[in-house]
Amino acid sequence: MLAYEETGSGTLVVMLHWLGGSGRTWTEVAGQLGEVGFRCVGVDLPGFGRSQAEGGYSVEEMVAAVIETIRAVRAGGESEPWVLAGHSMGGKLSALIARRAEQGEAGLENLRGMVLVSPSPPSPEPMTESKREKALQSLGPETVDVDERRKNAEAFVDDNTGKLPLLEAVRARSVEDVLRMQPEALAAWMNTGSKVDCAATVGVLAVPALVLAGTEEPALGPKVQTEVTLPHFAKATVVAIEGSGHLSPLERPWELSDRMLEFFRALGLGAKSAELGAEMRTLISSDKTSPQTRAVLLERLQEPVELAVTLDVEGRRMLRALVARVVPRGRFDLAERLEAMLGQGKGDGWRFSVLPEDAKAWRTGLMTLDAAARREFKVPFVALHAEQQDALLKRAQAGELGRGLLATLDVFGHEGLFDEEQMRDWFEDVRGEAAKLYVADPRTMERIGFEGFADEAGFTKIRLGE
Repeated sequence: MLAYEETGSGTLVVMLHWLGGSGRTWTEVAGQLGEVGFRCVGVDLPGFGRSQAEGGYSVEEMVAAVIETIRAVRAGGESEPWVLAGHSMGGKLSALIARRAEQGEAGLENLRGMVLVSPSPPSPEPMTESKREKALQSLGPETVDVDERRKNAEAFVDDNTGKLPLLEAVRARSVEDVLRMQPEALAAWMNTGSKVDCAATVGVLAVPALVLAGTEEPALGPKVQTEVTLPHFAKATVVAIEGSGHLSPLERPWELSDRMLEFFRALGLGAKSAELGAEMRTLISSDKTSPQTRAVLLERLQEPVELAVTLDVEGRRMLRALVARVVPRGRFDLAERLEAMLGQGKGDGWRFSVLPEDAKAWRTGLMTLDAAARREFKVPFVALHAEQQDALLKRAQAGELGRGLLATLDVFGHEGLFDEEQMRDWFEDVRGEAAKLYVADPRTMERIGFEGFADEAGFTKIRLGE
């Protein structure tokens, strides 16, 4: 069985990595999915990470080793739904595994969906011979000087990265993964595996698929995926990750996990909100809580019913990214509740005089924030690392972030964005509304151990420690 990294609990997601990676390639994505009801297993393919090649490095042998590992980690047996995610080299392997699942192979039952990130297609990978030779010469021979080999590994990672550099810790980990790669595994993939044509074997798969590819990816970008990968799926969507290169799981972990979560929930996998614990439910339903308070708390546990569309798909994704920086990750979709509040016009009834009505203010504020990210980092706000997002938000809070010179000159049509004063006031509103909805939810109260809502018989003192 292959080595693997495991994170979280819930619906199983088996993750296969790129050439030069390991199960650690998915660390950040798995960490975020693991917090919202998914059990992520990042597999080290034969010859990569901690896995040795017991059977060999051919595509068929790697597929067999992965299937053996999937059988071992599927604790729920054949009734357990699961999802397969494949990055680059792992994409070709994933397609072959999915075909065997659809043929009824034991241990692969109930495959519900696939996520492919810049996948190597079932057909031969569109890679030039010069690129193959360069990788083999710089990374393959163990006789290469240690320092030179590290520099080559660093260049290999950097050359596959898009507009936004990797965080230094992520880059260092990725370089170490490249250095751990067995030269025989590299040679087998470059000389044989990437050239294998298994298009006829894969055929057209019925399993739903989400295909993600960076716009800065020269060989396996969105256009190529539409041409060579999409035809192998009866139901699939290709999504372009703006400004990303080949290493989207490392470059864009939040954006990838968010898009994957959308896809999983559309398949009926994973709940939007966690269930309230039995002890808290008992307290709410007891005679210690008044009927009026009980009704309010139970209503807050219900999924919101959106009465009007306030944001488009990308605006909604950006709102989720913004909320994730303002309050701790909750056990429910706070961004959805905020949008429902805006759509229903159920705000607190007042606004800053420099701002328009709430729904328009939130749309404009998000647009202004995104424009600032693109202006300074050349990528959308959702693509930024958390530290970069925080830096922009702190500037907004300090009244130092607005539409800027571009809008003044009417460049790119940004004249409708907020100025610095408006952004400061809008972000104050964001923090207030997000914090209010967050702490008002019974699941947050349960998380922090708050029982002060119990207002009937049995509670006689309210003071610190009691």
